[in-house]
Amino acid sequence: MKKHLILFLSIFTFVNVGAQTFERLSEYESNLYGESAYVSGDYTTMKTIRAYWISESGKLKNRYSEFALCGNAEGVLCVTLPARALFNPNDTTLTNNGENLIRPLLKFITGEEAIATCIIACHSDNNGADKYLSAVTKSRADNIRRWAMKQGVAPASVSSYGLGSKVSRNNNDNIKNREQNRRVTIYLVPNKKMLKLAKKGKL
Repeated sequence: MKKHLILFLSIFTFVNVGAQTFERLSEYESNLYGESAYVSGDYTTMKTIRAYWISESGKLKNRYSEFALCGNAEGVLCVTLPARALFNPNDTTLTNNGENLIRPLLKFITGEEAIATCIIACHSDNNGADKYLSAVTKSRADNIRRWAMKQGVAPASVSSYGLGSKVSRNNNDNIKNREQNRRVTIYLVPNKKMLKLAKKGKL
């Protein structure tokens, strides 16, 4: 009995380190990304996709990345990374550590076997003029996109946005909250190939 309880708790804990949480897109983001963040399928297809993302997020887990399901039918995998893990302060060049953190995501969006498209959104705190913050986050997002394309990702499969401080996680009233607002969010959106595989139960 005790062994079964331990096993159950272990499985429960493992499942919940994956993309079990749901992160709603803000109205601003929904309008900005439009159809590129939209995916739909029948109930079974979307259930299969959610299960796939949950499984994959468990494999991708590291000390920096947060995973959540988002979008309609919760079919989009949202990967959030702190900006400090990808960039040096006030710099827009992706660091080697940043490349290593993002590299595992490339398998979903690269080549003929790609099963998703990608949206890269960079965010900041409110420490600075809006114009400056928008420029810095846009430059960071664009640099991640350019790096991804150098790794073989098709230009049409990846888009980039600099949102400045427009979509904050928390109030910018202390150091911890400001750090949480400085982040990069990568959305993996199922493409037609993924929907087709999921519908056939071959994902």
